[in-house]
Amino acid sequence: MVHVFGHMSPDSDSICSAVIAANWLNHRGFDATAFRPGEASRETCFIFEAAGVELPQELNKPLAGERVYLVDFCEQEQGPADLAEAILVGLVDHHRMGTLQSNGPLEAWMMPLGSTASVLFELYQIHGVELTKPLATLMLGALLSDTVGLKSPTTTPRDIELVDLLAPIADVNVEQFTAELLVAKTDINGMSVEELLNKDVKGFEFGGKTLTVGQLELADFAQTEALLPELQAALEQTAASNGKDVAVLMLTNIRSEQTRLLVAGPAAQMLIDANNELVFEKCLSRKKQMLPWLNGVFTA
Repeated sequence: MVHVFGHMSPDSDSICSAVIAANWLNHRGFDATAFRPGEASRETCFIFEAAGVELPQELNKPLAGERVYLVDFCEQEQGPADLAEAILVGLVDHHRMGTLQSNGPLEAWMMPLGSTASVLFELYQIHGVELTKPLATLMLGALLSDTVGLKSPTTTPRDIELVDLLAPIADVNVEQFTAELLVAKTDINGMSVEELLNKDVKGFEFGGKTLTVGQLELADFAQTEALLPELQAALEQTAASNGKDVAVLMLTNIRSEQTRLLVAGPAAQMLIDANNELVFEKCLSRKKQMLPWLNGVFTA
């Protein structure tokens, strides 16, 4: 069996794409099963409910010697701890080439599109795989999630075209579906500080510095105002316990398109020196906006 899954602290694109990719692989003769290496967010649950599809089972088994097919990441730091002991069969992604290494040849499908689901749409066309209503809904939800309703700078002209192609198959009103999706995306009511920190976090290495970069997408900064001292303290603890040079939490207001940073760890002062207020205007994307800035600071 081929285990298909995305990065730890999975977002909607990661979990949706695992299911979409497993179906594509099975069409090609693989014995593939989708997994999720973590809890699904409220937004992800909304998308799966809209599609009428059950969430994939959680990945909670050793991977040593197992065949794996990755979606939505190619950074070793973003996978399970024993990923290097698995047999990497292939990957589908829309990020930069990362630190992942394989012990043998593999197939890799990477395109500079707004979501991994967008890449999978193209692969469905290449291999002549039928796109059913449930799968089209998962694709549409993942695409709109990762591009923040097509507002993110990661959005490409092709992604906009794909929304128009997917909506009739999914049989949804795009404006209404997007509005409901973004409400679910920014719903943090009742979540603990630990849950907020781990909601969407990824690991990176820039200039010899090890980082974790989390992101909370909000409808209003007031949602986290009272929690800022607790979030900062928990971020400090996270950096110390994980041995990271810096831990970053992006607080992103998807309405004003402003991002404010909380930073912690031994190398945090480098970020403060580079931007004293740690405020970024017109900044929605971790991948295309925040990571290049972080990379620039640590490799300057």
